[in-house]
Amino acid sequence: MLRRLLCLAVLAIAGLASTAAPADSAMTMRLGTPDLQAGVLIVVPVTVSCSPFDPSLTLFSENASVSVEQAVGRTIAFGAGSIMQFLPPTFLFQCDDTEHTFVVNVLANTGGPPFKRGLAVFTVFVGATAGVSCGPNCFFNTVSQQGSFGPSPIRIR
Repeated sequence: MLRRLLCLAVLAIAGLASTAAPADSAMTMRLGTPDLQAGVLIVVPVTVSCSPFDPSLTLFSENASVSVEQAVGRTIAFGAGSIMQFLPPTFLFQCDDTEHTFVVNVLANTGGPPFKRGLAVFTVFVGATAGVSCGPNCFFNTVSQQGSFGPSPIRIR
């Protein structure tokens, strides 16, 4: 009897697990060579690849953020930049298992020193969200894919 109850409990838990939302699909990213312009702007190429969403879902939001910290003498130069696209027709990238490159601009914080060429620490986050449309600007049953990179030292040119 106890064995039978234990088997039923295991089957119930397995049944719950099978109805849970699927795990996030694979999203990969890499950075191109960051380009310093005028000491205060770093142009950061970001290349992303992600798995397609279920065809019944509509991609409706993508975002990327980049933060940079760099030792400059005895101080720290730092800055952040982000980009977001909401709703079609234009997106940063498509989730179609191919690589797509876009640029995130990072501006130095005006309270600190300017950036310089050389090593800096980069941290990147990228995400994409899809769901079932329920009207203009309305989505439910949303799923997302996310990826992050860093903190990692990369040379600014």
